[in-house]
Amino acid sequence: MSFNTLTKIIRLTPPGHGAVASTLLHGPHALTIFAQHWIGRELAVTDQPLFGRFRLETIGQNEEIVAHIPNQNEIEFHSHGGEMIAQAIESTLIQDGAGPVSWQEFFCAGKTQPQLALQLLPFAATERTTQILLDQYNGALDRELAEIEKLTGKNTKRLRFNRLKENAKLGKHLVQPFHVVLAGASNAGKSSLFNAILGFQRSIVNILAGTTRDVVSCQTALDGFPVIFYDTAGFRETPHELEQQGIERSRLSIANADLIVWVIDLTVPQSEQPNIPVLENILICFNKADVINSINPTNQEKQTKSEITGKNRITVSATTGQGLEILLEHIIRRLIPNPPKPFEAVPLVEWEIR
Repeated sequence: MSFNTLTKIIRLTPPGHGAVASTLLHGPHALTIFAQHWIGRELAVTDQPLFGRFRLETIGQNEEIVAHIPNQNEIEFHSHGGEMIAQAIESTLIQDGAGPVSWQEFFCAGKTQPQLALQLLPFAATERTTQILLDQYNGALDRELAEIEKLTGKNTKRLRFNRLKENAKLGKHLVQPFHVVLAGASNAGKSSLFNAILGFQRSIVNILAGTTRDVVSCQTALDGFPVIFYDTAGFRETPHELEQQGIERSRLSIANADLIVWVIDLTVPQSEQPNIPVLENILICFNKADVINSINPTNQEKQTKSEITGKNRITVSATTGQGLEILLEHIIRRLIPNPPKPFEAVPLVEWEIR
């Protein structure tokens, strides 16, 4: 079934792990879309909570839901707080024609840039994003638009407007973290790399393939910008249903990622590696450099890398930390190629700049 995106999905709780994830479905088709996946008493406007289950079509299971329906155009519902459950619910609703928007876009519509900045300031997670929001509160965008208006050259104006459009992509991430997913084959060292990036033991690490069977996430900051890293189940053929579900959740994470770091085990020949997704937002990371250097410093590495082309390739060792700083620099520059300078205008909603 296809609807237009007048019906919006708004995540009310921040991404990451929590006891409960709250979501708002708002628009003229909210009840119709939601009812297609609802298992429980008939949906109707009521001031009482409704208890039931929601069919997660993308991962083939049902999720316990508490729903509140104050009017025909609005359903607020609450599920378990795992990020993958929240994403699976959102993906299911998107398939039926609803469109996701951030809570900032939904609740801040119609407000001026300074008003938006003031409303978002309490949610800034880092000193750098706080300063950018303060610059916007103090009129950075109005000053830039006034300067552009004074220009006479069309090309110069276009370049300045293009810079505003570029910065507008960053605007929503001043309080909403970027999503970076570590993906790849089983036992490629994704969990070890995940822990090395965070600086503490967040994921379980074991020599046995398939140890990670769910998506593990943790928020940190890179170059002063909030980032959530996701450690995912490795891709491989497996008869175990639980691991298969983990792999499906890995695919869902990739679909919702701002950047995918595809981790490759240098000790495994290219012919035995899973296919790398053909995506623009992917960064190739060769792991276990310490092992390959101690076994054979040239032949095995050449065999593993031989069929992989492109400039976005980094070699690291999650164990020794070799190349880790370079990897993090590549990640943040892929997310934010040209970070804003002090006092520069950063539009907080993309459609403000035409």
